[in-house]
Amino acid sequence: MSLWQAFDCSSSKFLEVCTLALPVFFFSAAVSQLSLLKKHGVRLRKQLGQHILIDDNIARKIVSALGLEKSHGVIEIGSGLGALTRRIVEHAGQVIAVEVDPRLVSILRDEMDGRPGLTITQANFLKMDLGEIVHTHPEISTWKVLGNLPYYITSAILMKLVESRKYFSEAVITVQDEFARRLVAAPGKKDYSSLSIYVQYRFQPEVLFIVKPTSFFPRPDVRSAVVRLRVLERPSVNLEDEGLFFQTIRAAFGQRRKTLRKSLRQIPGLTPKIMGELGRMSGVGLDRRPEMVSIEEFASLSNAIKEVLG
Repeated sequence: MSLWQAFDCSSSKFLEVCTLALPVFFFSAAVSQLSLLKKHGVRLRKQLGQHILIDDNIARKIVSALGLEKSHGVIEIGSGLGALTRRIVEHAGQVIAVEVDPRLVSILRDEMDGRPGLTITQANFLKMDLGEIVHTHPEISTWKVLGNLPYYITSAILMKLVESRKYFSEAVITVQDEFARRLVAAPGKKDYSSLSIYVQYRFQPEVLFIVKPTSFFPRPDVRSAVVRLRVLERPSVNLEDEGLFFQTIRAAFGQRRKTLRKSLRQIPGLTPKIMGELGRMSGVGLDRRPEMVSIEEFASLSNAIKEVLG
């Protein structure tokens, strides 16, 4: 068993274990975070994907990436023990710190309640109405989203951000490195998928930097990456039918080892005869596999399908 696994907030060996287990360059920040757990007698819950950020240098870089001003508001997903909250409240005009675990909410309120511009909310982010938050604070000109996302619900949170994108200008999120690569992947890359297109249709995604497992406690098994998602003013491609566009992508990547000519037959009405016309109209070779087809080409395909099917 590693020192990380052996950690117990209630142990008298608390600081001794921390001293041995944590890199010296962020020891002070780590002990500050972990001491809060000991002080309040709280143990993190693995089933909730709880990994607290203990590297102050990484916290500084994440908050810096937001480019905050006092006219900005921040919705923080999963505030934990406030490693990021403490920094963003110094720069933003309004901070909505969202945490689902009532034990961590209690710690946050005990340590930070009363800070100007800070609202600590116990809630499930997936069930929140971001529009209500924005409308409650008309003094805020621009809203941004921040969060170290639990790996097991990263996809669900991403979908929530897509649905609520009109309420914020950008999101800076920490996700599993593998997931981050899928968000920014280009055609021809092994990580390119329907998720890549789904995100790039509405956001401009960018991987800012990689975060090592030692920056968190408990230490996760994989590396993380900090990603910026800038909301596009308009979708990245022009579509005749958005629903058909995503139906086309699902059909293509649902059988990604097959060519488009075969996989697109799942779309009702696309007979072999019509398929030949589709290739000519769209300008996209149907003998290619989906991982080689760009978002612009998928747009041309779906627009052509719309035309041939009526």
